[in-house]
Amino acid sequence: MLDALELHPLAPPRLQYLLNPATAPPDSVICYYGATANAPENAIVIPAQRCFFVAQPTVRQSVVSNMYQLEGQRLYAVSPRSETPGQAFFAGGAFGFDWLETLFFYLSRFEEYAPAPHETDEFGMMKSSAQLLPRQGLHHIPVVDQLVAAILSALGFSPVQRPTAFSLSHDVDGLQVFGPGFRLLRYLGGVAMRHRSLRRWPRIVSDYLRVRSGRMSDPGDTFDWLLRLGPAVEKTIYFGVENHSSYDHFPDLNTPALLEVRETARALGYQAGIHPSFNTWKNADLFHQERRTAEAWLGAPVVRSRQHYLHFAFPETADVLETTGMEEDASLGFRDRIGFRAGTGFPFHLYCFQSERPYRWVEKPLAAMDCGLVREGGGNPQEVLRIWTDFITQNREGTAVSLSLHNTYPHEQALHGIDFRSLFGQVLSQQKEPV
Repeated sequence: MLDALELHPLAPPRLQYLLNPATAPPDSVICYYGATANAPENAIVIPAQRCFFVAQPTVRQSVVSNMYQLEGQRLYAVSPRSETPGQAFFAGGAFGFDWLETLFFYLSRFEEYAPAPHETDEFGMMKSSAQLLPRQGLHHIPVVDQLVAAILSALGFSPVQRPTAFSLSHDVDGLQVFGPGFRLLRYLGGVAMRHRSLRRWPRIVSDYLRVRSGRMSDPGDTFDWLLRLGPAVEKTIYFGVENHSSYDHFPDLNTPALLEVRETARALGYQAGIHPSFNTWKNADLFHQERRTAEAWLGAPVVRSRQHYLHFAFPETADVLETTGMEEDASLGFRDRIGFRAGTGFPFHLYCFQSERPYRWVEKPLAAMDCGLVREGGGNPQEVLRIWTDFITQNREGTAVSLSLHNTYPHEQALHGIDFRSLFGQVLSQQKEPV
């Protein structure tokens, strides 16, 4: 946790956190972690909660988020019991709660390691609705980033003031809306469920028939504007390269249209990564096989990954990434909402509990995916716009936001009044071109 604080983008340059130094530099701030009675004179006290930092932690314990304040700023502690809201985060030379454990809870993804059976979805992953931040309505807030800034301020340091940086990514799950494996009746049923309306069925059927007869290009071919959506601090495109389950429908790598996408993305400054197939999440050999395929097709090393369906198991998927030597992953986001799954928009290292060390690879969390935004808004254009506007407005400073937009997704949403070109493009248009 001290390394995470030291490396956090809001930390001032050359700031160091030293654990039990033999000789502290003269301008050091001395903190004591534990009971107040044992603290050295003039030391700042961090109370030890001993909820997660114990020899045998209880994984399935119930926790809540308690609200504290520092100069009007709301901060959130993770605790096993509710406390009076609005207590002081820092007063009288002591912190109000064990922020080391709170940071660890979020950044290690402690709660996702052993969810109860009723907390898991059809894929065996912990439902977002069972996780602490969504459960308490805090998932739109970068609680970790705000807490880090408050810790720095309380210790007498000035956190770096920085506008939120937006990065852009795309997962190429397929090239076509009405491509191979498409089933019209199933699709129409899904549209009715997602948008609670049958009004666009005739248009969808008409488009389907026109595409099949060759009178219209498939509406999934949106790359011409998608790859030029706007400036971003980083742009990444993730290609699926092999199909191993009924959830995988990646296009053949020799498809001319896909080769064109690859070259256009490369020319426009995109980084390329792998979109591993559904079954790789617990299979290092399969992951490695697909990585080799991707490297041969791209003609370059592949060090970036985002799991298909954001299919991530703790610790199995993390171990797969470690074993295969990946450098970064971008899977930790929500499938059914937007927000900060780990409480931060900045890159961080997950924790390897078996070896009691950080993993070597970096997690670059996904904050906003097109389908997650629509699902959180119930398919209602007005609600989607409200959620998106509020999210962007309250996160203009002090964090990072990674966006993900699929090429095949905008068609259905545009028919229902949701214009992703406008929603995402307006945000990116406010970014300065990366140097």
